[in-house]
Amino acid sequence: MIRTQRLTKIFRSPKKGTVTALSGVDLHCAQGEIYALLGPNGAGKTTALRILSTLMTPTGGEAFVGGYSVRTQKADIRRLIGVVSYETGVYERMTPREIGYFFGRLNGMADLAIRDNLDHIFALLRMEDFVDQRTETFSSGMKQKTVIMRALVTDPEVLVFDEPTSGLDLLTAKNVTDYVRLLSAQGKTILFSTHILWEAEKLAHHIGIIDRGALVVEGTLAELRTRTRHTDMEDIFFSLVKAA
Repeated sequence: MIRTQRLTKIFRSPKKGTVTALSGVDLHCAQGEIYALLGPNGAGKTTALRILSTLMTPTGGEAFVGGYSVRTQKADIRRLIGVVSYETGVYERMTPREIGYFFGRLNGMADLAIRDNLDHIFALLRMEDFVDQRTETFSSGMKQKTVIMRALVTDPEVLVFDEPTSGLDLLTAKNVTDYVRLLSAQGKTILFSTHILWEAEKLAHHIGIIDRGALVVEGTLAELRTRTRHTDMEDIFFSLVKAA
């Protein structure tokens, strides 16, 4: 469902010169899988997710989502995916309910289907108290819930999450991770990055660890434990990053 081939991204700036954010990354996430992409700050996680979300064009290599190329079939990919990022803004003069209807209608959904989806999502994210308030007054956690709602309302086949539980309270974060499991059981494909290692340990069918733009390792938790001879996700992570 998600596949990259020698994916490369190079940035050039007058101040920093040439910076290689991604260097020949090959990863694969099958349909219905939950794939966790881990790495230290600046490793290239967000760059990879932005390319897969069609928000950025690679310098080299290729990436496919649902068989569509991120280079030449961006519109087709955008119909398939929902994207959550801590960088995503909200429309400050709109309420979460208005935003939900706006994106649902933009994707050709009937109002009844939008309403049913929103009722479920608002309960899941514990948003009932502020669904009809303008987002300009929202805390970071309330805005993050709104961004997640926007990604889920269209019932996408693929979800790309960049730090999805960032800024959420513990109960809502657990609701989100529980819902990710449910979506996977329904055949949805989820690719997410996180700094919370237990989320990867509990959720992911496959884990990729990226460092300095290169994919260090990719595999199941069992395979990573065998490779590193560690059982704890934190020990696995640091042993592989240090060795990279």
